[in-house]
Amino acid sequence: MGNFDLARDYFYKAKAIREEINDRKGIAENFTQIGEVYMAEGKPAVAIPFFEKSLPIARKEDYRFLMQYTYQQLSEAFKQMQQTDSALYYFEKYAVFKDSINSLETTKQIAALEIEFETEQKENQILEQRAQLAEKDLEVRRKNTYVYGSLGLAIILGLLGYLIYTRQKQKNRQLQKENELQVALAKIETQNRLEEQRLRISRDLHDNIGSQLTFIIISLDNLNYMLKDTGQEIKDRIVAISSFTSVTINELRDTVWAMNKESISLIDLKNRIEALIDKARESNAKTQFEIQLQDSEKHFEFSALEGINVYRIIQEAVNNALKYAAAQTICVKMKISDFKYKIVILDDGIGFDINEGKSGYGISNMQKRANDIDADFKISTTVNKGTKILLQSKLEKITM
Repeated sequence: MGNFDLARDYFYKAKAIREEINDRKGIAENFTQIGEVYMAEGKPAVAIPFFEKSLPIARKEDYRFLMQYTYQQLSEAFKQMQQTDSALYYFEKYAVFKDSINSLETTKQIAALEIEFETEQKENQILEQRAQLAEKDLEVRRKNTYVYGSLGLAIILGLLGYLIYTRQKQKNRQLQKENELQVALAKIETQNRLEEQRLRISRDLHDNIGSQLTFIIISLDNLNYMLKDTGQEIKDRIVAISSFTSVTINELRDTVWAMNKESISLIDLKNRIEALIDKARESNAKTQFEIQLQDSEKHFEFSALEGINVYRIIQEAVNNALKYAAAQTICVKMKISDFKYKIVILDDGIGFDINEGKSGYGISNMQKRANDIDADFKISTTVNKGTKILLQSKLEKITM
């Protein structure tokens, strides 16, 4: 409401309460918030000392998200004061923390998975060596039996050797079965641990990064309200950032959806594509959409990696047709036969000259996703004659 003095008064009251209960993180937040009020009031020089008071407390409490945000505010304050060296210094600090926050937890989880995988391999090697030792021991006993037979006690020693051989063979079979059972149990246990880690990572992505993105959207909406008397260009930029963050949340949900599954059924993928088309219809009522699904394999399933990459390629193709092609009609066709798939995305848009080498990041990204799942990817387009994108299994023979 522009009442900066009252805003600061409430933040000081909050800080006093937090000092009573020794809420160190909250105290650091209050310093940053008081600095924000001065920034909103157009007093960056007054705001800087409060940001600087917040940083050491946040660093001691390992409050990385607040440190990242405060570095960003310091960079903006020095930028407004036209002190470019200090602005650049704090922006670099902000960028380092931004990257570390996003990658630290994922790096830890991946390292743990690698350790578990290496442990399983070593256990399997030990079991194989035991089986080999058992085989060698059996071979030694056989040779001993032949030596005793050569001494003239062929019948007695032959019978004895046969009994020894039979008993050892049974013991070896039992040992082999036990080893196979141990290997199977080790694999099951490892798979369970990997599944738990995968679910934990997906929950972390949803709960931590998702909540942070939601916090950004809320902060942008509040900022847009606070700056309601500013120019339209700034408001448009805030709205654009908020929209981009919403899209990022949706893409994060798609990734979590894929991570929560060992495989993705044809029905799951179809429902996801239909939801994508429904959103596209809402954003562009003039464009006609069509989905054609032919499946002779009712129980066909994609791996989680295949499913998310196929979905992302279709998503990219539809978005490109809406944004750049000015298409009147967009059609997504999918056919499943002999446990192979073929997907075609057609539009009647303006097309482009693919020989000009301006296909852009979107198409190269689709090609990379197809390579990741060992699939064929082709695009054919002509100016003013639309575009056709083809994605199919290797050695595909399906006609459509």
